[in-house]
Amino acid sequence: MRAAGPVVRHAITRPPARNGNRPVLSILSLPVRSELDVIAVRQRARQIATLCGFATQDQARIATTISELARNVFDSASVGEVSFSISGPGTRQTLVVVVEDRVAESMRTTGAAQPAGEERAIGIVAARRFMDACDIKARSDGTAIVLHKHLPAQAACLSRTEIDGALERLDPLPSNVALSEAHHQNRELGDALAAIQLKQAELIDLSTRLEETNRNVESLNRRLMTADRRKDEFLSMLSHELRAPLSTVSMAGTLLERGPVAPDQTLKLAGMINRQVTHMTQLVEDLIDISRISRGLVSIDRRPIDLRDVVGAAVEQTMSAALKKNHHVEVSLPESGCLISGDRTRLVQVIVNLLGNAIRYTPDYGRVLVRVAASGANVNVKVSDNGMGIPAALIPNLFDLYVQAENTSERTSGLGLGLALVKSLVELHDGSVSAESPGTGCGSTFEVTFPAYVR
Repeated sequence: MRAAGPVVRHAITRPPARNGNRPVLSILSLPVRSELDVIAVRQRARQIATLCGFATQDQARIATTISELARNVFDSASVGEVSFSISGPGTRQTLVVVVEDRVAESMRTTGAAQPAGEERAIGIVAARRFMDACDIKARSDGTAIVLHKHLPAQAACLSRTEIDGALERLDPLPSNVALSEAHHQNRELGDALAAIQLKQAELIDLSTRLEETNRNVESLNRRLMTADRRKDEFLSMLSHELRAPLSTVSMAGTLLERGPVAPDQTLKLAGMINRQVTHMTQLVEDLIDISRISRGLVSIDRRPIDLRDVVGAAVEQTMSAALKKNHHVEVSLPESGCLISGDRTRLVQVIVNLLGNAIRYTPDYGRVLVRVAASGANVNVKVSDNGMGIPAALIPNLFDLYVQAENTSERTSGLGLGLALVKSLVELHDGSVSAESPGTGCGSTFEVTFPAYVR
């Protein structure tokens, strides 16, 4: 290895040349005769990249690429030169770097000191990856590699005067250039490590958010699948609910057509038809109400209403069904008024639904209790029965639309519209509804809470 020559502020600058119709502004040239010259090339390349306005990452890439090519020069020919220039001026200037090697006649004849293809390829691959253009030109006395890198779009256009001024201000290379480069690369590695750690933290955060999103998507998918299954079960149950009364009405109509029919039998058939029509009418009305509420089309006529009157009207409407099953219906009302702001028709519908459920799911000779009470700023209505109760697993979703279609037990037969309708109507009145049951066969209690009316 040859000893390094004396350290200079910068190498000899070349006079302006021309590249086609575009002038070339020479910056400086550096000899390549030793390992230390290769290191000097790297440092100068970084300084010139800074002068051209390249970002820190590009500075490191340019310096690494050029130093690898300079090392190839030293390994293959031991003599060479690296020159830097600016192609321009123009709308966007270009940094031009020429890396030349000059092989002595004796080396060209014997082929000595040629680097392995793999070693030479490292610099070429880096040049083609990080530079905008890489041209290799063979000459009789060696090889010239010409690199082009467009200056950043936001970089100012450099003039001859600005380049000369920058050269005067260029930091001189230190006497121990190798140690200086080692320190610099150590800082670059530290910066790169910090950047990697930052990216790692960002990736961990991104991974956490992606996992959370994935869990949310999976949860949403499960809910969609459940909703789709409930929809299918609901449609199946709806067809069953409609088919039964329609079959009954059809049978009664056929018997009447065959006539003559005895007067008492005619009355029975007419009553059967009326009951089934009433059932289907109620079913259709519930479906319409659910549809309108889900679309926000239901409005309520708010007025001061005494819940005692609402409960009285609801008990009157359901009493015939209770008497048919020999139920004992007990109503407990406070002496003072229990005013709330609401729509009387819709409130009666809420209590009728709850009483209807209690009567339907309580065996004959059962007991149904309705209690109204004022509690602070609220008014409560409780409907309790000693019927078949509610399974604990069903209670959390009891008021969901179509949830009853999931079950085939007697307790949960039907379309499951009633309680969903109750919940929707109660919430329209700024209230809440809940259910509790000790378990199957132990009865159940439904409680509706409304804010008390304030005059």
